[in-house]
Amino acid sequence: MSDDKTQREGEVPEADPVADDAVISELEEQFDDSEAAEDETGEAASKKKTDDKPKAVVRKTAKAPVKKTAPTKKRSESAHEEHDPYRAKNPAQFAKQSAGELKKVVWPTWNELTTLFAVVLVFVLFMVLYVSVLDYGFAQALLKLFGGTQ
Repeated sequence: MSDDKTQREGEVPEADPVADDAVISELEEQFDDSEAAEDETGEAASKKKTDDKPKAVVRKTAKAPVKKTAPTKKRSESAHEEHDPYRAKNPAQFAKQSAGELKKVVWPTWNELTTLFAVVLVFVLFMVLYVSVLDYGFAQALLKLFGGTQ
């Protein structure tokens, strides 16, 4: 909220570019005066008031918080280090490993299976009905828009 007491709540004050420029120039003068008093003394301060060239901004670069101890590995080096302990050497070993993994699966009971099948079937039928209604509606709208036989 603004400190202006004449402004009512809900009203937006009109912009006055001349007044805004005056306020900005006053603030710039105050900033220049305080900066000159802090940084310089004597003739240099008076010279700075007459010299309107902006001072160059010196930026500091950020430093990394942690230095790397070792270089990053090349892609070719890291690809050779991968080792898959489950990689089958022949089709018989693959089939044996697959059977072992299938024994670990928790299979649903018959009641769970029939319930989940019914839920999926109802959902799919609902989606078929929904898309059919949309298709029919769009077809009728296009026939009315462009004219045609039904």
